[in-house]
Amino acid sequence: MSVMRLNQLYLFTSGLLLLLVGSIIIAENVSLFLPFKFFIVGILLFDGLSHVTQFIQKKKSGKETLLNTSFDLILAAIFFFSDIPFYLLAVAFGGYIALKGAALLVNYQTYRDNQLPNRLNLLLGGLSQVIIGILLFFSPRLTLNQILIIIGLYFIFYGISNLFFTIQAFISSETKNRLKRKIRFTLPVFIEAFIPRAVLKETNALLKPESIASKTNEMTSSKKEATVVPDLEIFIHVTEKSFGSIGHMDLCFEGEIISYGNYDEDSYRLFDTRGEGVLISTNKESYIPFCIEHNKKTLFGFGIQLNEQQRAGIRQEIKKLKEDCYSWKSHLELAEKENPNSIVENEYLDYASCLYKATHCQLYKFKKGPFKHYFVLTTNCVLLADTILGPSGIDLLTINGILTPGTYLDFLNHEFKRKNSNVITYQVYN
Repeated sequence: MSVMRLNQLYLFTSGLLLLLVGSIIIAENVSLFLPFKFFIVGILLFDGLSHVTQFIQKKKSGKETLLNTSFDLILAAIFFFSDIPFYLLAVAFGGYIALKGAALLVNYQTYRDNQLPNRLNLLLGGLSQVIIGILLFFSPRLTLNQILIIIGLYFIFYGISNLFFTIQAFISSETKNRLKRKIRFTLPVFIEAFIPRAVLKETNALLKPESIASKTNEMTSSKKEATVVPDLEIFIHVTEKSFGSIGHMDLCFEGEIISYGNYDEDSYRLFDTRGEGVLISTNKESYIPFCIEHNKKTLFGFGIQLNEQQRAGIRQEIKKLKEDCYSWKSHLELAEKENPNSIVENEYLDYASCLYKATHCQLYKFKKGPFKHYFVLTTNCVLLADTILGPSGIDLLTINGILTPGTYLDFLNHEFKRKNSNVITYQVYN
């Protein structure tokens, strides 16, 4: 069976399963609550027991074991003797769904501004998720029966969406091509977003002994001989603080770094999460040291081996992106052009100016298309890189609809560990 048919079967099966789960929740309703409560309490007790076991095996300190076990027991008692945690869980779930819906509505606005097709799907999906999310968010005012009905409807809606995509795959050739990509269920976006931070902590622990001897640490691993050079590199950027812990993603192909982000500070909107998208083209040799020094980042680099057809496809994708672009200049570059002798040291501290000063990069903005406007949850750095990576066969189409750097970091880590995957090198720049 082909990869495309497997993916269609995967979507169809998941759609039916979601419909079944949603229907059972609505039909059985409150009778499911007691088994669910015992299930959660069982998980908490098992986790508490695992902490005690690790203490016996001397893998944890007594203080840490006491704190973790006490926390698990307190939560288990609250879940067992009270219905409050269920309402809090419903509120959190509602907030998550509403956030996803809001992201789709912002994406709809971008599509509408640029007169792009398929924007009605974004509008309907966004509105329905916002409405369901708001209803769940105010769940303390609802009965348990009503909350479960709303959750059941959400699963049914999700299942219908997956079945719709399956049917569409047999009608639209464009959708068929999209389904050739790897489709996978992912963790909720609020969990997956912090995967880079978790990996960063593990990496820092590995690099710590060498950090005294060298200013810049590198950890390299390869599945091939040293003479085999990857055709493409994917970089996941992570810092320990602020939004940097969620990560950034760009790639290097044939010596050129391609990066996309919200780099025009004059166009910031919606608490700096939206703005005019900026495409960066520069060289790897100056870009990586800049990221490490200027932003105090750690970069996880994954090398991909491609065949000639895949290389040609990626060249074509980059060319198509640049055809929709026009040259844009940072504040520093404009000042240099107007009066280079009047520039004061450290006068231009915006990111685009700092990057231009360090790398002499080329900056572009988009004349049209979905990347004309950047939005942190949808038309972001990951989506642009994912668009370019289509011909490589490793791009992702997530079921939750939101791609994060954590999605890719988790996937690339997994692929690097697989013996026959085309992810052949792993390098950490710190």
